[in-house]
Amino acid sequence: MFRGVYTVLVTPFNSAGEVDYEGLRRNIEWQIQESIHGLVVNGSTGEFASLEDYEREKTAVTVLNTVAGRIPVLVGASAEATQKAIYYAKSVKEMGAQGVLVLPSYYCKPNQEEIFYHFASIADAVDIPIMIYNNPFTTGVDIQPETVKRMVDYHPNLCYIKECTGDIKRFRQIQLLCGDKIKIFCGWEDLAFESFVMGAYGWISVIGNIIPKLAVELFVEVAEQKDLDKGWKIYKSMLPMLQFLEYRGKAPQTLKYCLERMGLGGGTVRLPRLSLSDEDKKDIDKMLKGLELL
Repeated sequence: MFRGVYTVLVTPFNSAGEVDYEGLRRNIEWQIQESIHGLVVNGSTGEFASLEDYEREKTAVTVLNTVAGRIPVLVGASAEATQKAIYYAKSVKEMGAQGVLVLPSYYCKPNQEEIFYHFASIADAVDIPIMIYNNPFTTGVDIQPETVKRMVDYHPNLCYIKECTGDIKRFRQIQLLCGDKIKIFCGWEDLAFESFVMGAYGWISVIGNIIPKLAVELFVEVAEQKDLDKGWKIYKSMLPMLQFLEYRGKAPQTLKYCLERMGLGGGTVRLPRLSLSDEDKKDIDKMLKGLELL
């Protein structure tokens, strides 16, 4: 069972714009040393849509080989066409990943029936757990709770969801409809505390790239120890960076800048993303000092 904080890894690039696999391995070893519960590769934070297929594959293999079974790894298998998503999911299974993370089709704006058949077809094709990734702000479509219920009733492999609507009421709606047939992971950075209070099984965490130990501590205190006072204190210390990552639209750039400042693998981003401004960097440095990372 997937549970806890799973860092959705950045994909480091070197100065030539190529994937920095050595930097990626260094980041993974540090994540494990910091007691992260699991990792996600080829997610949105990893700029999966900016990677060539061979880069997606090599990046996933690098993560899985470096982790070597020490913690669970989910690999992104999102694609516009269902057939391509099935190809990615099958490849991921062959690599030895514990599960896949899948968005609905993100260009054709599918309706709820089409969303259902997209996920049902993938579930029929692979026999590893699938985490449904609902992110209407990037895909332009919102997987409705009734569609989630239809999915989990259809296939037992559709058993996790990364919820990214930014609406805590959606968490309740899914719980009421699906019960324990699906495990909900927080996918909205500044709703982590609230999601844990509501019973979230975990957090697909962006900020985990730079403070994995503190993200895990937040989960343990709120979700497991039920110490809301201590959890709230931790959460408040994280909120400025959580909100910056969630609302400024520059998460990969921000994380890579932070990782470089921390001596880890970050590097550049690929166009059309642009580098951070000097003003952004000043704001980020202030938050890093508040988190005692500088």
